Amino acid sequence: MNALYDRVTKLFLNAADPYTLSGKPPEKEVWPYVRSHLYPMRKVITLSLIFTVLAASIEVWLIAFAGQIIDMLADHGTEGFWQAQGPKLLFAGFIILFIRPIAHFLHMAINDISFQCNTATLVRWRAYDHLLKQSVGWFQEDLTGRTSGRLVDIGNHLTDSIHAGLKAVAFGLVYMIGVVILMADTDILLALPLFLWLALYIGILTMVIPHMVNAQQNFQAAKSALVGTVVDSFSNFETLKLFSPKEHIATEQRNRLEDTRQTLFIARQIGVGLFTSLVLLEAVVMIGFIGYGIWLWSVDAATIGLVSAAIALALRITTMADWILDSVWWVFNRIGSLKEALKTIGQPLAIPVDPTAPELKISEGAIEIKDLTHHYGHGAGGLNGISLTIKPGEKIGLVGRSGAGKSTLVNLILRFFEAESGAIEIDGQDIRKVDQDSLRAAIGMVAQQASLLNRSVKDNILLGRTDVSEAALTAVTQKAHAHDFITGLKDNKGRTGYDAHVGERGVKLSGGQRQRVALARVILKNAPILILDEATSALDSEVEADIQKSLIDVMEDKTVIAVAHRLSTIARMDRIIVMDQGKIIEEGTHEELIKRSGLYASFWSRQSDGFIDTEGE
Repeated sequence: MNALYDRVTKLFLNAADPYTLSGKPPEKEVWPYVRSHLYPMRKVITLSLIFTVLAASIEVWLIAFAGQIIDMLADHGTEGFWQAQGPKLLFAGFIILFIRPIAHFLHMAINDISFQCNTATLVRWRAYDHLLKQSVGWFQEDLTGRTSGRLVDIGNHLTDSIHAGLKAVAFGLVYMIGVVILMADTDILLALPLFLWLALYIGILTMVIPHMVNAQQNFQAAKSALVGTVVDSFSNFETLKLFSPKEHIATEQRNRLEDTRQTLFIARQIGVGLFTSLVLLEAVVMIGFIGYGIWLWSVDAATIGLVSAAIALALRITTMADWILDSVWWVFNRIGSLKEALKTIGQPLAIPVDPTAPELKISEGAIEIKDLTHHYGHGAGGLNGISLTIKPGEKIGLVGRSGAGKSTLVNLILRFFEAESGAIEIDGQDIRKVDQDSLRAAIGMVAQQASLLNRSVKDNILLGRTDVSEAALTAVTQKAHAHDFITGLKDNKGRTGYDAHVGERGVKLSGGQRQRVALARVILKNAPILILDEATSALDSEVEADIQKSLIDVMEDKTVIAVAHRLSTIARMDRIIVMDQGKIIEEGTHEELIKRSGLYASFWSRQSDGFIDTEGE
């Protein structure tokens, strides 16, 4: 039985494909955004409406039939009752025992499985696909926790708002029509209380809804800020423990919590007032239906069955009014939340993706930088119109004080940011006019802070590649002097060696171990252009000496850009570029720059343990 139920319900799960992409950037406004996600779900939504209407129609019929039963009992004695009414009662029993459960099963399965499961996934998948195309610079502008929270929550926001809206409109509409027909069949005046209640109901909602949406949007903004702060704090927990007083951490968190509390209070304050007002309106329906129905019976204008049905409908409508209000409240709460989430999800790409852009073709690995300027939109810092030619296979070192523009140059070559002016060409191809993925596929990079995912060591090196044998994996880790420590790893779930997980951002490994895993990753990539941004700064001298030997082999036949404060690591480069205040002020070999007695020579003469004094003059 369980297996059959599982197979049947999975048919509903597979009624739509939630992994279809629109090929367009997400809309920034709520209703266009909602509409853009309705089309892939159109068949499911149509079925949802059909079976919601069917289920609601059966419920209205049940109440009307209950009134007919009372009339049957009043009109007939016990003698001959079953002969006269038996077929009708058997038919009603068939509907109650079989048709009603099936209708409600289809109604719930389509709504709760076909629609909710697939729509939430569709929204998140499209949002993830869009954010995946954003630039590295874009992600640096907001808290990662807040962005992640909005990505996950937006699926619930959109799905819940549509789902609740469909149920409220379809079920409510059928009920209202059914009640009007039933009551008007006896006396049109019996439907007047319903019309009066409906008019007041809609009027109050129209006045309150804008305030509901704004209040919920403000609450979601405060909640997102709270999530972002918590994630940021826990991600940097070691730093806070070392440098920030406990009272300061607690006070900052309490302020965020209080902001969330106050914005939630305003939203709930509006809700309490609205619900109280509508409860008063329910009295209009109850008094109108029941009172007028009794009066009609007293003057022989209505049967006792109709009066009973009117009482049942009055009680049912008031209950349903509360349910509709809950649904409407939920819809517009979610719309407020959706508006807040779209502040992140609906942002256009910082660096647009051109689907027609050709792939970068590497023939030699030459890099040409032409009058490149970039200040991150601040008018200061960054680069000030530099030009540089790097020959195929040339190894250059970048030297300069902190803030001289070295990292900016690297980020622009990788196109993590879009240069404000100037151009970068690789083998004569402007990197702005080639496919971004192919650009980064041609460049290997080891940064000063090795970035690892909370996955196994093997996954962190392969990063999705399935064409690497165990022998090849071991070979690259041995070149990076990582194999020995990897084989000795064991995590808290008992996974060992290459299967051991490294923790968030690789916190379970030492800085040197993380750097060696990152080096292994770059060695495996074997890209024709290699960028080393303080690649060995986290290693001790003995291990650094070993890895430097490996890097000599890795750099062979590659174009290399090495950023370093430890001058000993770049002294053997073909050419050294000295930067200061966003400009190139010196270039040449180590020996040439020493003879020139310029800034590089002053760095060399003042360095302690091989590091540049980046603060002194």
